[in-house]
Amino acid sequence: MTFDSRDKGFSLIEVVLAIGIFLVTVLVLVGMLGPTLESVEEVDKTDEIVSVIDSVSAFLNGGSDFGQNVASFDIIYETILTGGYSTIYVYRSYLSANSSDVKLSVGFSPSERTSTQRISTRSRAFDFKNAAGRIYRCVLTVKPLLPKGNYKDRGRRAFPRYILTNKINEFNEGYLPIEVAIYAENPGPSFSDRISIRDLSLKEPDYVFNTAISR
Repeated sequence: MTFDSRDKGFSLIEVVLAIGIFLVTVLVLVGMLGPTLESVEEVDKTDEIVSVIDSVSAFLNGGSDFGQNVASFDIIYETILTGGYSTIYVYRSYLSANSSDVKLSVGFSPSERTSTQRISTRSRAFDFKNAAGRIYRCVLTVKPLLPKGNYKDRGRRAFPRYILTNKINEFNEGYLPIEVAIYAENPGPSFSDRISIRDLSLKEPDYVFNTAISR
């Protein structure tokens, strides 16, 4: 039985071409994978933002207690009046350092103050070190949708630009329009709830929405 020398296998050129086609295919797939992963991350982040908006709205309007006290109109008004703005945190945290169970936490900054109202400890956020994901810093400021005399315009370079001017017992409107700027931040040693309003004004919020609370 004889064999034709031409039937021994693939030639070197054919092998090189096959490897080249394979590598091009791999590179195309890798190139497509990047935008796909970015798209998935964007969808995930959007879903989180929607959840944060729902949580903030429920906290401001008393729709859910999250296992905590919800914010009253008077407290929200006075926190914004006292500091020019108010900060609410939304994040998930582990029940303890050794636990895998996670809870949703929504509450005022630990440093939040008012002139006359007492903010319950249960309405504040504390356990940042046990955060199980991004911490959302939600900054509340007043919107200029009230009759003049209720707020002051400090100019477009100021942050916040609009501040309340009347004490709660002098405020006669039945609603308070507010803007909520959401900043997504990673937990860890570098995270701090104590950040100056000047530093915060230099950051670009991840999302901004407008709402109003009824008295």
